[in-house]
Amino acid sequence: MDTTVMYRLDPDQPRERAVPGRPRAGHVRVLAATVVVLFSLALALILAGHRLIPDIGEWTMGLESFLPWLGLLSVLLLIPAIRSRSALAWFAWLVPVLVWALVFVPNILPGTASTTGSNKLSVATQNLQGYNGSLSSKDALIAQDADLVALQEVKTPEALDELLAKYPYQERVGTVALLSKYPFKESAGLDLNGFSSYRALHATVQTPSGDVSVYVVHGASVSGGDHSARDEMLNDLQQRLAQDPAPRLLVMGDFNAAPTNRIMDGFNNQLQEKLSSSGGFGFTWPAKFPVTRPDHILSKGFSITDSSVLAPIGSDHLGLSNNLSY
Repeated sequence: MDTTVMYRLDPDQPRERAVPGRPRAGHVRVLAATVVVLFSLALALILAGHRLIPDIGEWTMGLESFLPWLGLLSVLLLIPAIRSRSALAWFAWLVPVLVWALVFVPNILPGTASTTGSNKLSVATQNLQGYNGSLSSKDALIAQDADLVALQEVKTPEALDELLAKYPYQERVGTVALLSKYPFKESAGLDLNGFSSYRALHATVQTPSGDVSVYVVHGASVSGGDHSARDEMLNDLQQRLAQDPAPRLLVMGDFNAAPTNRIMDGFNNQLQEKLSSSGGFGFTWPAKFPVTRPDHILSKGFSITDSSVLAPIGSDHLGLSNNLSY
C-alpha cells in the first residue's frame, strides 16, 4: 500500500511545509515576544525599585553596586524583540530603556555648576591600596595641586614625608590621612558606632575664606556579603553630619559603597556630588577597568565647578578631584 503523502501546490496560497521537530515561525515569534515582555518589565521594576528588594547580603549589594550595567540587558533583549515582530514587545522593550534614562542620565550628563562666589577650594581623594612607595609631586594625585587631599590605606607615616613642604599641615589616624595647605583649628580620629577610629577622622580647616568642616572616611570592608559593619559605620557618620552646624562641609574617601547602594541615601539627602564634569559615571574601581564607584567627594555649602577622575598612580583605585567655589 502506497502511503506517500502528496502535497498540492497552490500558487495563490503557498503553504508552509511542516518539518517535524521544528517550531513554526508563528510560535517562535510568540515565544520571543513573551520573553521580551516579561524580562523588560522585570528589568524596569528592578531599576526603579531596587531599594524595595529585601537585603539578602552580597546579592543585593552586588546588584546595587553595578546597577547601571543592567542597561546592557536591554541590548540583549533587542534580539528577541526583532524576532518577535510584535508592537507589544517593542513597547515593553522601551520601558526599561526609559526608566534607565530617567534614573541615570541626569547624573551623568556633562556640565558644572555656575560659580557662586569668588572663594575657591580644590580637593582630592585617593585610596592607596596597592600603591608602593612614597607619594611625590610627580604623581597625578599630587600634581593636581589640591588645597586638601584625603588619603585612605596609608601604610606608613614615611609615605607622606616627601609632601611636608607642599602640605605642611597633616593629620593621620590609622590608615586615613588629611593633607592641607591650611592650618587645622582642630583634628581628631572618629569612633564611628564603635568602629575603631583608624578608618575615619574629622578636622576643621582654617581656609583664608573661613572654616571648613572636613571628614575623611574609609568604610568598613565588606566580607562575604556581610556589609553590616560598613552600614553601621556610615549610618553613624550620617547622623554626625546632620548634627554638624558648619555652613561648609566636605566628606571624602572610600565608602566601599556605590552611589546606587541604599546606604548612600542618607548622604545624598544631605550633601551633593558630581560624578564627572566631562560626563559619565566617574567609575574608580578597579583602576585597570573601572566598573563601579566606591570613592566619593560629597559637599555642602559649595558650588562644584569641576569634578574629575584622576589618572592611575599604581593603586587599585582611581582618585577623584573637585574644584569648588563659595
